[in-house]
Amino acid sequence: MGTNNIIFLEVIEWFDESGKQFVQRIPETGSGEIKYGAQLTVRESQAAVFFYQGKAVGVFGPGRHTLKTANIPLLTKIAALPWAMTSPLRAEVYFTNLKTFTNLKWGTRDPVAFKDAELGLVRLRAFGVFNTRIVQPVLFINNLVGTQGIYTTDEIGDYLNRVIVSRFNDYMGEKIHSILDLPSSYNDPWR
Repeated sequence: MGTNNIIFLEVIEWFDESGKQFVQRIPETGSGEIKYGAQLTVRESQAAVFFYQGKAVGVFGPGRHTLKTANIPLLTKIAALPWAMTSPLRAEVYFTNLKTFTNLKWGTRDPVAFKDAELGLVRLRAFGVFNTRIVQPVLFINNLVGTQGIYTTDEIGDYLNRVIVSRFNDYMGEKIHSILDLPSSYNDPWR
């Protein structure tokens, strides 16, 4: 017989020691047995999203929360089970870091060929920095993180780098006829 990895959670909290994590799932893999009345501590720069049976059922802001029927109505149904309030709940909590992550870099990996109206074929490179933060935790988890246990600045940096470089290429192809026109477009948004 194999071992059964059951994690009983009575105190749920998270600290980002690396300074680079957007999301931390508790437990990192699988789901944990969260006891009725467990204490959830959410820091000022965090939001905690409670998932049950694959769905986000509650978002908690800063403070200490006791997980019970008052703040997770779903627990009302579970409390009706034969073992009443002593039953653990198999669920996950995703902590999202709401701070602004600064100085993330983007850039073209290789020079991009650009057909300049005046100069002919030109090879361009572009690079810069961006800042980002989570505004809608549930949307961020559902659209980018999925079921990963940890999501860091490296992953979001790779994703956003591809988006920015793609939009840069589109912008250059649609709006710029010559690289000599670029200085007049520096403050133009890439929409």
